[in-house]
Amino acid sequence: MHFKSVGTAGADGVMILAMGRLAILAWAFLGLLLLSADAQPQRRVALVIGNGTYAQAGTLANPVNDALDIADKLRSIGFEVIEGNDLGKRELERSIGEFSDALEGAGVGLFYYAGHGLQVDGRNYIVPVDARLDVPVKLQLEAVPIDEVLDIMEQQTKVSLVFLDACRNNPFARSLSRTATTRSATALAGLAQFDSTRGSFIAFSTAPGAVAMDGSGRNSPFAAALLRHIAEPGQSINDMMIAVRRDVVSQTREAQRPWEQGSLLERFEFVSDGQPAEPRKPAAAAAPSTEVAVLERSVGDDKGSIEKFLRQDYLTPDTKAMSETVKRLYGPSATIFGARYDADAIVKVKADWFAQWASWSLGLVSGSLEVTPHGQDRAEAVFAMRYDYLPKDKSAARLAGKARVTLGLIKANGGWRIESETSQAMQ
Repeated sequence: MHFKSVGTAGADGVMILAMGRLAILAWAFLGLLLLSADAQPQRRVALVIGNGTYAQAGTLANPVNDALDIADKLRSIGFEVIEGNDLGKRELERSIGEFSDALEGAGVGLFYYAGHGLQVDGRNYIVPVDARLDVPVKLQLEAVPIDEVLDIMEQQTKVSLVFLDACRNNPFARSLSRTATTRSATALAGLAQFDSTRGSFIAFSTAPGAVAMDGSGRNSPFAAALLRHIAEPGQSINDMMIAVRRDVVSQTREAQRPWEQGSLLERFEFVSDGQPAEPRKPAAAAAPSTEVAVLERSVGDDKGSIEKFLRQDYLTPDTKAMSETVKRLYGPSATIFGARYDADAIVKVKADWFAQWASWSLGLVSGSLEVTPHGQDRAEAVFAMRYDYLPKDKSAARLAGKARVTLGLIKANGGWRIESETSQAMQ
């Protein structure tokens, strides 16, 4: 949209929440953070993996459902999420590498894994879906040590969180036990404690050495409990695990008892008190693989409509009718960087923001848009955005650059609406 009053083409803006000694905190049109590292809140990045369809171990019903639902929940409370399901070894390693890159500059790293996991000689392993395990020595070639993922997190973040729903009944145990040493064979049941952690919190779906249940519903008992409690405002992670453990023990009639170890140096909350998490729809039933393929193609076909939404609505708002614009694009509220804001709050901050600029423009970087489906009516859009703001105050600095934007989108009234939003500055 063009604005003669400012003399340049308009586009979706960035909102300043703090300036001066705190530097600049800005939102690109509906809450984007685009400024100095000193002003940015700590980024939170998650890697979520669900492995269920194994070449040599049959199929687990719930890991992919668990991973999809956990990823969706984490996005709703402000995490940037890298996810993958039914990954072979090379795909898994690539995802871990992408996670490592994304952790640069982040304050919190989280790793969630659902699927088969095992231990040998006290070391825990993720089992890729293409693993061929008949002797313990093959673990070094076929599986991925979990402690390597933890090391990556601990080296780059102050807070490292690991959730392992990964000790479901191990089909490889029998074949491995035939050729394992006595010590190794004993260790094959469940997962083991980690030797040491630094600023970490590690949650197991069951006690060390025990086996977890896959569950008979959409989610495993552990994932279902985690989904219920992770977004409760003002709750410490330790209190959350007490609630999770209570639910799992009750649901499994004391057959499974979640357990944790940690070395956090400060209290951690997924959602701060006074910032309620976004209400979510009940999870839909898992679709057969053929239906999932059709769904992915359908949402993929919607990439054009999402790009149109970004260019014509998200990046070109009517700033003279800000209230209508915000309510149309965001609905009654939205979760921005993990905090919940109603439409009136967004309108006020945006109006104050635009009043500062003599001219401004935003643009979608060509070829950068990636769309990932999440059910029939939801999708995640990730793209690079250019921004350029010229201040009215000639003594103030011009604000220009690029940001990587992540939007959680929902279909509403025949179009798209934003339900969650995060971003990070790009070099």
